[in-house]
Amino acid sequence: MNDRKRRRDHTRTIEFKVSCPEPPELTKKTAFLTIIRGGGSDLGQVQVVAEKAVLGRSSACDLPLQDLGVSWEHAQVIRTPAGEFALSDMGSTNGTRLNGVLVENAVALQDGNKIFLGETVVRFTLADEMDLGFQTEVQQLVGTDPLTGLESKRVFDDALDYALQLARRGNHSLAVLMMDMDGTKAINDRHGHLFGAHAIGETGRILSRVIGTAGHVCRFGGDEFSAFLPDLDAQAAYDFAEAIRAAVAQTRIEKDQIHLPATISIGVAIFPAAGDHVLELVAAADRALYRAKENGKNQVSR
Repeated sequence: MNDRKRRRDHTRTIEFKVSCPEPPELTKKTAFLTIIRGGGSDLGQVQVVAEKAVLGRSSACDLPLQDLGVSWEHAQVIRTPAGEFALSDMGSTNGTRLNGVLVENAVALQDGNKIFLGETVVRFTLADEMDLGFQTEVQQLVGTDPLTGLESKRVFDDALDYALQLARRGNHSLAVLMMDMDGTKAINDRHGHLFGAHAIGETGRILSRVIGTAGHVCRFGGDEFSAFLPDLDAQAAYDFAEAIRAAVAQTRIEKDQIHLPATISIGVAIFPAAGDHVLELVAAADRALYRAKENGKNQVSR
């Protein structure tokens, strides 16, 4: 009995106090728009509506849509003086519909309403901060490459398809770049794959900085990248690619005070001379990339 009592006396309940963030304010509602049907990478995009949000095909719109049935500035959602929200058409070619009904004048929006523009459907929602945070995080996870912070290949591929449609329609040129880092294997062999991954990530950030809003860029796979640049002829595209190559070569990439020397080789192809379809353009840029590699690396070929 004494032994059992002694064991009971030595039994303790240990409590852990964990610091948790304050829960968000769930009663405060935020208005936002979510694309629930649309072309490729448009699907799932979220746009908060503070006072006004313009929807259209222009990249300057608050919610830009890759839909040729949508006008450049197609429709807008505004907050009224009473704090409600209203939808109005902005003189679009194909019109705007709310829950299937053509919008002729400004019409009040209710939670869950569906806005139809071309082939795109946008849902209007009033939700708390937790719901909005969830939607935004999912969009970030699906649309971003975690290593480089660049847009995901899925988003890039859809944007390239759309850019090619616009180039055909407007008889404009379109440059496609295929890029492959030089020196990644040597970094992996000497320092390990974590260092190689760091070099890839830093290179992706250099590409993002140089290309900026002039085009789109993604990590194609491994240490390969792809980009496209609208409205550039062969010489302008070559010069832009050379600026990318020089930026990578001139940037000192380090991890844990270890220098990770890396350069990049680039192949350039131009629509329509190199092909009329995405696969043709990518294949042509790939062939140019191989020529850059065979001719000594750290150079641009076309």
